[in-house]
Amino acid sequence: PSQAAVFDTLFATSTRNQAPETTPRPFDRDRDGLVVGEGACSLILEELEHARARGARIHAEVVGYGTNSDGAHVTQSNAETMRVAMEQALADAALSPEAIGFVSAHGTATLHGDVAEAAATARLCGARTPVAALKSYIGHTMGACGVIEAIFTLHLMQAGFIPPTLNLEQVDERCRMIRPSTQILELPIRIAAVQNFAFGGVNTCFLLKKFDGH
Repeated sequence: PSQAAVFDTLFATSTRNQAPETTPRPFDRDRDGLVVGEGACSLILEELEHARARGARIHAEVVGYGTNSDGAHVTQSNAETMRVAMEQALADAALSPEAIGFVSAHGTATLHGDVAEAAATARLCGARTPVAALKSYIGHTMGACGVIEAIFTLHLMQAGFIPPTLNLEQVDERCRMIRPSTQILELPIRIAAVQNFAFGGVNTCFLLKKFDGH
């Protein structure tokens, strides 16, 4: 309740209380804010040879990571520093943007955040890479969202499909430079980018590579 109250105070939460199934609406023209979700999870990050030695089931590899903090505004995201975090992850992995097969967007459905993220993502991926906002399914789980969405992405990589972004009916014209998913796409995902952007201008991006045994 206290977290929800904080976002209400910031006018960041959706007010579709009479039609909760229609919100949140990431990247949609009629989005009106985030919905606070609940959840907790953990991932085991392990050195590859150690995992192999103990016979672990390896789901994927973290091949690149980038983070920064612009500190320019508490709540308003900055597209340029978002883009830098993505570029850092690609440089860390020694990959080009073309290698990314799927982007798990932060996609909070806030008026400013979605536009900034779309602009930053478009600078690297254009409209060629499918983007889905997984918060459309479970809401914004705060500090847990990055790990939860990473696990979600791991399942998508194994299953070989990209889900639609729920409630996305009319893409905001300011977000049309990316390729937000509106239906199920059966596509193999070899490398996925997981993006999360927090208060205070904290930007993160990490790249997951489907484990092929090599």
